[in-house]
Amino acid sequence: METYRIKSLIGAIAEGIEQLVRQGVIYEERKIILHGLDRNSFAMRTILSNLGYANVEGYISDDKALVLQYKTEIKNFACRFLNHKTDLIDIWTVEERLKRYDQTVTILITSKCYEKEKARLEELGYKENIHFYKVYDFKENELDKLLKNKTKMSLQEIKRTEKEILKYVDMICKKNSLRYWVCGGTLLGTIRHKGFIPWDDDIDIFLPWRDYLQFIHVFEETERFGMMGFGTSEVNDFPDPFAKVLDKRTVVNEDIGTVRKINPLWIDVFPLIGLPDNEEERALFFADYKELNRGIWQEFYALNGNTNIFSQWYGKQKEFLSRYDFDESGYVGVLGTAYGERDCTTRRVYNGTLRMPFEDIEVNVPVGFEEYLGNLYGSDWMVLPDESKRRTHHNISAYWNGKV
Repeated sequence: METYRIKSLIGAIAEGIEQLVRQGVIYEERKIILHGLDRNSFAMRTILSNLGYANVEGYISDDKALVLQYKTEIKNFACRFLNHKTDLIDIWTVEERLKRYDQTVTILITSKCYEKEKARLEELGYKENIHFYKVYDFKENELDKLLKNKTKMSLQEIKRTEKEILKYVDMICKKNSLRYWVCGGTLLGTIRHKGFIPWDDDIDIFLPWRDYLQFIHVFEETERFGMMGFGTSEVNDFPDPFAKVLDKRTVVNEDIGTVRKINPLWIDVFPLIGLPDNEEERALFFADYKELNRGIWQEFYALNGNTNIFSQWYGKQKEFLSRYDFDESGYVGVLGTAYGERDCTTRRVYNGTLRMPFEDIEVNVPVGFEEYLGNLYGSDWMVLPDESKRRTHHNISAYWNGKV
């Protein structure tokens, strides 16, 4: 697909570290301090370990509350699981570790706030490219070219386009007698607002596993609509167990921390799977999936952010999702969402389908929607949240890809 690109930010960080190794900046006898307490700094630690460097002394941060939190967590972990603390990496505030000038350390920084952190270190007497180094600058010229001179979509244009994608999906499912229901915030919006949650900007649906696979098989790609994601091809560039139906007239910039993705605007399509009837076995099933997912990401980091590994896990993921039959199970649910075990209901929730208005179209709603929404959002799901919490949780920018 012309407007699809994926960039591993972890891979880019690895390239930056490898370059510093080649330049002789990083070597075994030199103490290394990592700036930050976030995914990027933790990735630097993993990459250095992958390359055989065990000379990381610790992390520094100007976030005093976060430093205290991590120090407490480390002490609790050491108390419960370690006999000796000698292998633990230290954590300090910038002032604690660097106020007393120390020219024997090399400080590595991977941050979107690099200029701010640079100024702080220079105040303490440290010099760029002598004492501290920028590992990755977050500039992606190749990806940015795909967005150059494109017109940014308004929130209303995003919503209208997603609704039209949903209308197309609804047509395909009707035509092929496939079961689907809106889910997550889309279902909540359908019931509470008769459309989008006003501050939300996405659409989610799910289909029983067999219907999901059949939907992929019968999906009719057009000049406007396409499909990508879990099960849609032999190559899966991302490990999430769901697919996306796309509007190819658009292009979206999505930064999720580990990778940056460029692809058309979409709606998410999740497989709804059978689960064990026994409560303890269900909890173990969700735990097993977390372990499977952890294994995927562990390999991703072990290979310094190589996205090619994701395709190799598709077979194991598919086998896991196929373990219990949706129609024969007493409980069903979705894996890989932020709701975890709460994304599970009794099978009877889906014993029937209601047609309800969503903006100016109609969509499928499970007859037992109250149980589903109660699980996800609590018993007061019809009550609007405080205004401070009325915001989207997605980090995307959408553009028109040429003429509309």
